Amino acid sequence: MSSPTDASSLDKTVLAVSLASSVLYLFQVRFTPSYSRMLVKTASTALLSYLSHLLNGPQFLTGALALGSLGDAFLAWHGDTAFLCGLSSFLVAHIGYILLFLQEQPAAGFQTLLQEGWRTATAGGLVVLVSFMMAMLMPKVGKALRVPVLVYSLTICVMALTALTLESGRVIVGATMFTASDSILAADKFLVPGTAAQEYRALMQRAVWVLYYGGQALIALGFVEPAL
Repeated sequence: MSSPTDASSLDKTVLAVSLASSVLYLFQVRFTPSYSRMLVKTASTALLSYLSHLLNGPQFLTGALALGSLGDAFLAWHGDTAFLCGLSSFLVAHIGYILLFLQEQPAAGFQTLLQEGWRTATAGGLVVLVSFMMAMLMPKVGKALRVPVLVYSLTICVMALTALTLESGRVIVGATMFTASDSILAADKFLVPGTAAQEYRALMQRAVWVLYYGGQALIALGFVEPAL
């Protein structure tokens, strides 16, 4: 039987390896797709899911993080098929987050969204951002991708708005970062011309990863607390 000290050590190790994988992938963002690159990318979020499991986190949290890691595996490759598979994985992950946030929100959750100024302002900003991105994306996205992108955009907006009803600042910031990450990713994929300077695209892609992993980690740490 493992002791509490052993369990604490395992928690810290899993979190440390997850963070190390995320930093390593930051330097591999622009590398040619490969199985080793995919493994590093996927490990960062998969280990957050494992951390949630170790600490008896909510099942919706563990599942959403696991689906995020699956989406990472798909998006580590190029092409519309990989993009659609990744989009589908993250779509279900966001639905899991919505269910989690609804399950964990206080009784007056949606009232605080309307009554507290900073929550209302943040919600308004998110709605404007997502609406603007959809208006910009629809003419640029191929017909086969328009409905999936629209559904995904609406779902992540609902996820972020639902997060704003919670008391955890970590979860709120994490969900907002996740939304910003997806907005930059969509802009890079569909709006930025292929002739754009490579340094500019590299900056965008690194920003996507930092916001994405940071967002996922903050959401996870808003519900589970490793013994550090």
